[in-house]
Amino acid sequence: MTQPPRAEIDQIAEASIAALRAPSLFNSQPWRWRLVGGHGELWADRSRQLTGLDPAGHLLLLSCGAALHHATVAMHAAGYTADVVRVPDPDRPDLVARLRQGAACEPDDRLYRAIYRRRTDRRPFGDERPGPAALDELRAAAERHGVHLHVVREDQVTAFAAAVARAGAIEHADPRFRDDVLAWTTRARPDRDGVSARSMVPPTPRTVAPRNFAVARPAALEPGPGTDRGTVYVVLAIDTDEPHDWVAAGEALSDVWLTLTAHGLAASPISEVIEVDAVRTALRRVLGGVGNPAIAMRVGVTVAEADPVPAAVRRSGTDVVGLPGQL
Repeated sequence: MTQPPRAEIDQIAEASIAALRAPSLFNSQPWRWRLVGGHGELWADRSRQLTGLDPAGHLLLLSCGAALHHATVAMHAAGYTADVVRVPDPDRPDLVARLRQGAACEPDDRLYRAIYRRRTDRRPFGDERPGPAALDELRAAAERHGVHLHVVREDQVTAFAAAVARAGAIEHADPRFRDDVLAWTTRARPDRDGVSARSMVPPTPRTVAPRNFAVARPAALEPGPGTDRGTVYVVLAIDTDEPHDWVAAGEALSDVWLTLTAHGLAASPISEVIEVDAVRTALRRVLGGVGNPAIAMRVGVTVAEADPVPAAVRRSGTDVVGLPGQL
C-alpha cells in the first residue's frame, strides 16, 4: 500500500534528523536539508566551509556525502529503500542530492544503531589488530559507492607517517590553516558544532601523529593505555575529482565508519594528508598511483578499560531542516 505524500515527507524529515550525526570536517556540519513536495533536497552550506583547510570545498562535499548516507541508512532501518539523485543540477552546484522514499524493503537497523554509537576516537588503540574479515567488509562498504579502500601495508606505514607529519608541519606554519583550527575549536556553546576539547588528546609518541590542536586549547581527553601497535591505516580513494566523486567519498566514509562501529572497532579521520595538495600527491605515489586520495583513517580496537569518548555536539533539526524557501 502506497503511503500518502505527508507520510513520505515525514520519513525523509526523520532521515534528515538522523543525518545530523554524520561525521564532517572539524564537526562543521556543512549542510542544509529542504523538504520540497515528496522529496528532500540536501544542500551544501558554504557559510560553514573551512576556506583555509578546504578552499576547493572538496571536504565540504565529502561531509555532505556522509550526511546523505546517514539519511539512507535511517530510511533502510524504517523499511524503505532510498531513491537518490546525486548532484542533479549543474546550474545549482550546491544542491548535493535529491532524496525520495523508495520501495518498501526488509528493515535493516544494524548500521542505524551504529549511527548513535559512532565516535571520533583520537586515543591510541590497543595491540590487537582488526581481523581480515572485518577489513574485507570495510573494503566492500567503500566499493558499494564506487570508492576504493587501500589498507596501508606495513612496509608503507613509515612513508604514510612521514606524509601525515609533513602535512601537520605545513599547516601549523600557515596562518590560513591555523585560523581554521582556532575558529572551529573555540566555538560558542550555542553553536553546537566544532571540535570540543573533550575529544582532543594530548601529544604522545605515535607511529602516526594525531592532528595538533595546540594552537587552540589544551586537550581534555586522557590518551589512555593504548599503544597503537594494532592500529590499521586506510585511505579512501576516488577515480576523479568531480563533485560527484567527493559526494561518493563521503557516502563511503559513512558506510565504512558505521560498518567498523558495528564490528566493535573505533576510528578517527586523518584529513591533513588531503588538505595539503603536495602531501596528497605524495600519498598517491605511496599508494602506487591508483586513485586520488579523498580521506584517510586510523582504525583499531579500543583498550577494554578505556572510558567512552563523549559524543560530539550537534545542531538541532530546526537549524538544519527547512521547508521550501528556507535554506
